[in-house]
Amino acid sequence: MKNKKEENELGFGTQTSSQTDRLINKDGSFNIHRIEKSRVQSLSVYHALISMSWLKFNTIILAYFILLNLFFATLYYSTGMEGLAGIEANSNFDKFVEAFYFSTQTSTTVGFGRVSPISHTANAIAAVEALIGVMGFALFTGLLYGRFSRPKSKILFSKNAIIAPFKEGKAFQFRIANKMRNSQLTDMQCRVTVAKFEIENGIKIRRFRTLELELPKIVFFPMTWTINHPIDENSPIYDMTEKDFEETDTEFLILLTGFDDTFSQNVNTRYSFTYKELIYGAKFVSVFSDTNQGKVAQDLNKLSDYEKHKF
Repeated sequence: MKNKKEENELGFGTQTSSQTDRLINKDGSFNIHRIEKSRVQSLSVYHALISMSWLKFNTIILAYFILLNLFFATLYYSTGMEGLAGIEANSNFDKFVEAFYFSTQTSTTVGFGRVSPISHTANAIAAVEALIGVMGFALFTGLLYGRFSRPKSKILFSKNAIIAPFKEGKAFQFRIANKMRNSQLTDMQCRVTVAKFEIENGIKIRRFRTLELELPKIVFFPMTWTINHPIDENSPIYDMTEKDFEETDTEFLILLTGFDDTFSQNVNTRYSFTYKELIYGAKFVSVFSDTNQGKVAQDLNKLSDYEKHKF
């Protein structure tokens, strides 16, 4: 009864299309496309800016800075350049450029001083720009801090999961390691759920079943960790062949949780392996070696290396 309950609580439902490439993407996001009447209502600007890539974030900051100053440079130019003292340009283009640079100095409150507003209109525009600039950059500074202080585990996964010989039988395995050299993770827990299509009453339904792990939790995570599910008669993938994994569109959904000492917060990582990334009949190559310096060495470049093995 417990397994049945866990199946219904995974969150994907049983009617997931067989055309879905995978349920969880490699970056941990869910492979779900939401169709809504209005995406604006469900949009969180803060969440989007915090979670987007650094390239997109920096591009938005740069675009904001340029567009803001182009807008105010246009206001200064259109209301009359005589409202700004210290303009030395002669051509209209050079005057606009000087107005743009004066706008950058005003919005950032640098104020070098050669160009200054002297008319009431120019002073009013400069006052509004200074307010917008200070508030805008205060917000972006907070977002920058939020991005740096956001706890996020960086777990390195083996490129493939394998079906390997284990004791008298076989096991489902994959390897992980902590990518962050200076970040220590403790109380690591792993949960693996297998998703595969089954025929019930003539209907193709995706079922989710929890895999019992040999070691579901470790206290410290300084080295690599091989997640191992012994395949016995109680396993949901017992007696499944390589062809069976393909025909049932099998995917292994992984949830890792742990405590990050740097941020003093719990962090989690999602990942998945599809049947296309499952090597049937293989053994992982050891990543450990002796440095002759009283330390254990592990070569993370070998994390995904394996040798073929026939059952």
